[in-house]
Amino acid sequence: AALIVSIYTPINSHTRTMKSSVEQRGRVNKALRWHLLSLALMLGSPKNQCSAFVMPSQVPHATLQKSETTTTTTQLFHWANRLDQRFDDSASSDDLISDLSRPKLQPLSEQFTRRSLLSIGIASATFTTLLTPLVANADFAPGGTLLEREVGIQVGNPEASPSRRNDNSNVLFNQDNYFKFGAAAQWIEPGTTEFPKTMPFVRVQQRYDALKKYGERINAAKETIVKIGSAESASDVPDKEDPIYQLRALGLMSNSFFASENTGTTNELMLSRWYINEMYLRIGDYRAALEKGDVK
Repeated sequence: AALIVSIYTPINSHTRTMKSSVEQRGRVNKALRWHLLSLALMLGSPKNQCSAFVMPSQVPHATLQKSETTTTTTQLFHWANRLDQRFDDSASSDDLISDLSRPKLQPLSEQFTRRSLLSIGIASATFTTLLTPLVANADFAPGGTLLEREVGIQVGNPEASPSRRNDNSNVLFNQDNYFKFGAAAQWIEPGTTEFPKTMPFVRVQQRYDALKKYGERINAAKETIVKIGSAESASDVPDKEDPIYQLRALGLMSNSFFASENTGTTNELMLSRWYINEMYLRIGDYRAALEKGDVK
C-alpha cells in the first residue's frame, strides 16, 4: 500500500504544470505505467483485493483507504483498459491530466483489450510469487536438499549420537540418511519388518557373493562389540577407527544388499549407512564417557 501511495502522490503534484510539452507527457505516461503495475500488485495480494483509491481534495497528500464493498474483477479490467488507452500517443496532455485529477474511479466501458489482460496477468503472477511467504523453519540438509522442516542430527530420533557434526563430516560414509533427509532414522525393533517399508530389488546371487565375502569378518566384529559392552575403562575399548569393528566391510556388504548398477544409491542403502555411522560415533561416545568415569 505504501508503494502505491508513494507513486500516486508525485503524479497528483505534477498535474498542475504538465500541459503541452511532449517531454512532460512522457513523464505522465511513465508514471501511469507504474500506476498499472501497482494495480496488479493489489490483485496479486490477497489482503488488498478490496482496496480502492480515495483522494480527498482537502488532504494535501494521497491516502489509501479500505473500501466497504468489494471491487469486481470486471471493474478492475475496465480500469486497466482505461490506463492502457492513456499510453496512446494520440491522447492529448489535457485528457491525461484531467483523468489524473479525478478523485475516484469512474465507470468504464464494457470492453477491455487483450494487452490489459496480459499486463495484469503477468504482473499479478510475478508479484504473487515474490510475495509468497517463506516457510519459517525451512532449512538445507547436508546434501543440499531444501526441506520445509527443521534439520538436525537428532530430529526424528532424540537418541541419535550427539557427536555427529551438522555437516556430516565426521562419519565413515558421508552419504547416508542424514546427508539426504537432514534427520535421524528410527531404530529397528528386533524381529520386526515394519521398517523400512520397502526393499530395493537386487539379484540374489549378488547378495550371496557379498555375504560369502564379508560374512565371517562381520560376525567376528559383532562379538567384539558385545565384549566391549562390559568394559570398565576406556583402555578396554579399541578406538572407533580400529579395523576390529569391520565397519567399512559392513558398509561394502550393504552396497551389495541394497543397491545395484540399475538402482544406484537407494534410500535403503543410505539408511543402512546411517546405522553404520551411528555405530562408529557411539563407540567414540562410549570411550569418551569411560574416560570421564561414567561407567553407566
